[in-house]
Amino acid sequence: MRAHVCVVNKDTFPVVRDNGFWGLGIKGIPSELEAVIANNLNNAPKPYFKMMADALGTRIGDIVFLYERQAGFHGIYKIISRPFFDPTPVGCIDQTWPIRIEIECLNYFPEPVPEDYLFSTKEYEATFWGWFYRKIQGARGLNTINPEAAASLIELLVKLNGNAASTPSNMRRYPSGHRVDLTLPLDRNGRVYIEDILRAWLIANIDDEQRSDLRDVWGPSADLEWFANNVPYHVTRKCIDILCYHRNTQYTGFPLRYKFSVLELKRGVARASDVHQVVEYSKWVAGRLAESEIETVEPILIAFDFAPGAWEKAANSDFSKRGITFVKYEVINDDIRLTKVHEE
Repeated sequence: MRAHVCVVNKDTFPVVRDNGFWGLGIKGIPSELEAVIANNLNNAPKPYFKMMADALGTRIGDIVFLYERQAGFHGIYKIISRPFFDPTPVGCIDQTWPIRIEIECLNYFPEPVPEDYLFSTKEYEATFWGWFYRKIQGARGLNTINPEAAASLIELLVKLNGNAASTPSNMRRYPSGHRVDLTLPLDRNGRVYIEDILRAWLIANIDDEQRSDLRDVWGPSADLEWFANNVPYHVTRKCIDILCYHRNTQYTGFPLRYKFSVLELKRGVARASDVHQVVEYSKWVAGRLAESEIETVEPILIAFDFAPGAWEKAANSDFSKRGITFVKYEVINDDIRLTKVHEE
């Protein structure tokens, strides 16, 4: 189950609920996609590509919970469109939320789950680690949560409400505006402009079953149970660039989560410090998510090139027998191509 928590407040919640959409943005964001792109390219710290990465990480059919500040988690909704850009005002939501997705209500539970319920037992505390770290690190409009957290939120909604109520009659489809597809600029000199673009492109294409280079890195797309970008894992602002869960039923007859992929991305040349970073992330994943089964965790470093120190650091790493996977990316003909590489 892939699911996301989308943040609203008491004013925007009824607008989102009744008009079948949710959006990302901040005050001062340009009202045209081309201007948004140009603005972020000229000022790399701007968060626009990060927001686009979060939106591009969604898929049609994913579950959505609406988190109303000071009230709790509403549900259950489903994504029914690819992300798009549309600054058309809807109710109290103006052009500051132009990065949007359409949603529809699957089951309407009138009583929201208060946030403190997520930490009311040791089991829930362990399940909602991602939400805990995100709250500590700071606000983020769209938060991808893992399958266990999604299942627990549904469980809490049922416990509080009993049965889902009839969907309110005033809910409707998103009013058609001036939408355009989200696009990412790719550098013609072989590298992406900034790292946020690389992360956004990867999370948008990671499950493309037609791309043999992506499948060579991540394996069968059908086995990608869950994936997310900028995954918080510490009380400081430490985030895993991309984290994936892999699962299949081929050999056991029941769902078996058999691998975790931990990705660190570098726009340019990866160095020894980057190898150290992906190993540290992988140690955390092994201890917290993989029940200390280190061999189920694959550290992957994706970069334009690799310094000699990176190869040496990887060769000397004793993290696991699996080792560290090095992947070179390159922008070719306005597309990104990935190639696994080995030291010569």
